[in-house]
Amino acid sequence: MTKAKTILVSLSALTLLSTIASAQNAPYNVLNGQMQLNDVIGVLNVEMGTSNNVVGTATALGNNMAARAIENDMNVVSLQNVDGNVGAQSSISVANAQGLTLSNAVAAGNIAQLEGCCAVTTSDVNQVTAYNKSIDATSIVRAGAADAIVSATQSTGNSFAGWTDHGESYSFTGQYNSSNINANSDVGAEYNTHSVTSGAVAAANSTRLGGETATIYSTVDQKNFADVNALSRVNIGSANNVTSGAAGAGNLAEVQNKWGYVQMNGQQENNNAINAASVVQLGDWGGYAVSGANTIGNSALVSNIGSDVTMGMTQQNNGNVTSFAMLEGNSSRGGVGAVSSMATGNAMTGYSCSNCGDSSVKVEGYANQINNGNVTAATHVGVGTAGFISANATAIGNSATFIAQRGH
Repeated sequence: MTKAKTILVSLSALTLLSTIASAQNAPYNVLNGQMQLNDVIGVLNVEMGTSNNVVGTATALGNNMAARAIENDMNVVSLQNVDGNVGAQSSISVANAQGLTLSNAVAAGNIAQLEGCCAVTTSDVNQVTAYNKSIDATSIVRAGAADAIVSATQSTGNSFAGWTDHGESYSFTGQYNSSNINANSDVGAEYNTHSVTSGAVAAANSTRLGGETATIYSTVDQKNFADVNALSRVNIGSANNVTSGAAGAGNLAEVQNKWGYVQMNGQQENNNAINAASVVQLGDWGGYAVSGANTIGNSALVSNIGSDVTMGMTQQNNGNVTSFAMLEGNSSRGGVGAVSSMATGNAMTGYSCSNCGDSSVKVEGYANQINNGNVTAATHVGVGTAGFISANATAIGNSATFIAQRGH
């Protein structure tokens, strides 16, 4: 579905629901239309000589909506459109960084969140981002001496999250991303005494639903037409306990529920490159050093406890999916290292556990998976001396798993 057709269809749905609500006098109706036509930029810059705990966050959101209904039925129709660039950058530089130094950057094109309790929630949510634009999240930390450093970035084109408690949920989610998605976390220091954590997460489209004592019916239509890049980089002269992780995804759809039937159907299509890289370079380290990268074109997951699951998805990946994890350095103090890269074209999992005695649950569904892109996982380790090193690289074209089990 093209962006223009998506907008026309969604606007028609807005008008139709308004007419129906008026005729039926529905208890709670949300009609949301948001169009961001220009850039949205958030920039944070902190420079200090000596610090005792520094926390900095930069956030940039194109469109954001939330709706909540307690003991009341809710009908939601929402259209969100971003036609500009979205960027968040957090930069912290400290010569003597005592305590915790934390830098966080979050950028998102469209965000929608729904919560319903003890009633029925229906939703039709459509989210669109523009061609030749970018959604970027960047976190940079520079220090001479440091105790603990945390740098985290998250960049998402379209995001929808819903929660249902003791009720029913019927949802359609249409997500169409055409903007480049970039997440970059960069940490550099002469030495640190406690720990360093760096993480970068980038996703074109994400739908996450959850519930407890809920019945959930979900239909998703996700398409990505732009590159996704996640990079986590750590460079420390003398380090202790370092963790670096990067994750990139085209389309993500997930339902997690307890004590209620779940059904998820739909399609996912990724048409561009998905890249993630974790690069760790240490002069010398003690404790542990971990570097991991994970990429996926399309991912669909249903996890349920106590009730049945029905799941049917069509997944097509047409873009190259690449992950790269690296660790270089030396550990004269007998430190350990773990380096891992994983790349997957399409993945689908349906799982349910009865969680009680002799009762049983049922998992039904189908998987239609087509991978038309190169899938590459690469791991590099260049270490002089260390106590123990674990390394692996895993590449998978298509993966489908259905599990039903008792809770013994």
